[in-house]
Amino acid sequence: MSGGELALHGTVWLALTAWATAEVVEGTSRERKPVPDWRWFWTLGALALAAHIALAMQLRHGWSHAAVLADTARQTEAKFGLNWGGGVWFNYAMVALWLMDAAWAWAAPARREAARGWPWLVRGYFFFMWFNGAVMFPTGPVRWFGLVACLVVVGTWWRQRRRSRGLT
Repeated sequence: MSGGELALHGTVWLALTAWATAEVVEGTSRERKPVPDWRWFWTLGALALAAHIALAMQLRHGWSHAAVLADTARQTEAKFGLNWGGGVWFNYAMVALWLMDAAWAWAAPARREAARGWPWLVRGYFFFMWFNGAVMFPTGPVRWFGLVACLVVVGTWWRQRRRSRGLT
């Protein structure tokens, strides 16, 4: 595997790991334990995903959006029998949303948390995206890593919900 390919794969797995770590750290911080600030992991994940998209555009698609759409359509058809490249727009939206949310988390954390439902809307979208990108599309050990990361996040959310209802 070339250095570029290693960077391409490494950045997306760094983003996935940072996402899951941010969720666990943020969930743990609600227990009032001394933990690192989840925003560092959140920001690292956003930057890693942006780097992944830039590397994919450079290394795989020659900065051609048409090539990205065609490749996405090919992969979607191979996996689900649907020749559709529109999923790439969901990826673009995810990285834009993540970068914006990371900036908001640093600039006005109290206002971000006070925005009714916003953090959970972002969490749901990201879970959907990570589950598809890290569990549904890959094969082999990569799929298992993605599944474990998603299960860890769901477990963290479940613990938060039980704790908030006084069930723990």
